[in-house]
Amino acid sequence: MVRPNRPAVSVLAGALLMSAPPALAQTNTAHRSTDVVAGKPHGLGVYGNVQKDCTSGPLPTVRVVTPPKHGELNVHSGKLKAGRISRCPKLEATAQGVFYKPNPSYKGADEVSYEVKSASGKIERHAVRITVKEATPADVTSNPDADAEL
Repeated sequence: MVRPNRPAVSVLAGALLMSAPPALAQTNTAHRSTDVVAGKPHGLGVYGNVQKDCTSGPLPTVRVVTPPKHGELNVHSGKLKAGRISRCPKLEATAQGVFYKPNPSYKGADEVSYEVKSASGKIERHAVRITVKEATPADVTSNPDADAEL
């Protein structure tokens, strides 16, 4: 499992998709912006599927719609630590994290968009405007192996 800075991981509203009966595919778009540090991975979202009986269901499919121009967008699978889902405190749910990593020497604006399709067919599109800032001395001394943690 790969690990990023704890503050970089964000669980978006609706990020853990609950199991529901099959429905017609519908798409919702969430727009947001975030600041990241040059050369460091930053979590954009965590997506999973928790059943009513507190078991992990089929993972949603993540598809990149618009790749970044000044970095890379990666999806990592892993397990959430127990306690991250309040209604299922003992569950270590299987999930996928979406991570953006800007090029080390780039500073400025970037943009990505990706879709998350649940097992029930619901599609959520995420459009993220990114501001890449120069690393500070505190950023440089942090653990470089801490890449991406769900």
